[in-house]
Amino acid sequence: MTLALGLGPTAKASQFGTATFTYGFLWGLVEFPDEVHPLDFVTCNLTIGAYIDVNIYNFTLQISGFTGQDWVALGTEQLTSYNLAQNKNLTRQVVFTLPQSTSGKLHYIIEASTDKGFGNTAFYATNVHAVTYEELSDLYNTLLSNHTVLQANYYQLLTNYTTTNQTFNTLLADYNATRTAYNLLNSGYESLHANYTSLKSSYDSLQQHSTYLEEKYDATTGELTIVRYLMYALGLATVILAATAVYFRKKAPYIVLRKETAAKPNSH
Repeated sequence: MTLALGLGPTAKASQFGTATFTYGFLWGLVEFPDEVHPLDFVTCNLTIGAYIDVNIYNFTLQISGFTGQDWVALGTEQLTSYNLAQNKNLTRQVVFTLPQSTSGKLHYIIEASTDKGFGNTAFYATNVHAVTYEELSDLYNTLLSNHTVLQANYYQLLTNYTTTNQTFNTLLADYNATRTAYNLLNSGYESLHANYTSLKSSYDSLQQHSTYLEEKYDATTGELTIVRYLMYALGLATVILAATAVYFRKKAPYIVLRKETAAKPNSH
């Protein structure tokens, strides 16, 4: 009797592991998942073949799981009184559901009794985890990818921050300089505004005085115009009067008045 077990994954996690066996002229292969979750449906594939004609008295594949307190049989495949011809094989599936409390590894037991010999073996395989290795690996790869992206974003943001910070410092210096200039200009503005207010007050006062003088000027100009007209009329009347006097003087007869002097008597 010869037994050869090929345990462990032949591909990445959550794929199928295999176990092979040979009992005399009976050979077989069990395929099982590497990892499963509690409450999963588990499928194990069984293949049995014969090198020569073999009469199988009994063949049993039993799979058990630890549920926290004891081992519980989960799935069984059994053949009795079965004739397997040379170079022929048969396949079976063992399907079962894992209880919620299942943990650790499943326990596989293979037993065979034929007219050519017998044998048995037991091994642990199929890890039962709430989170499988493949899921952890995928999660790790996802996190690593996210970390790489976030790290690249971080360095980009750090570069942008450094550039922005430099720009901010430059703008802050410009702001402070502008603020100082503004304060100076504001001080000058307030002084100029005070001067403007004073000048405007003086201007308004002068404007009122100018308006008063303009009104006086207009009134005086009117009076002067009247006086000019009166003077003109008086001058014209004087000229007319003088001309009239001259005219009448030329036309009037001459009257000679002589004054005779009488001799006073001598008072001797």
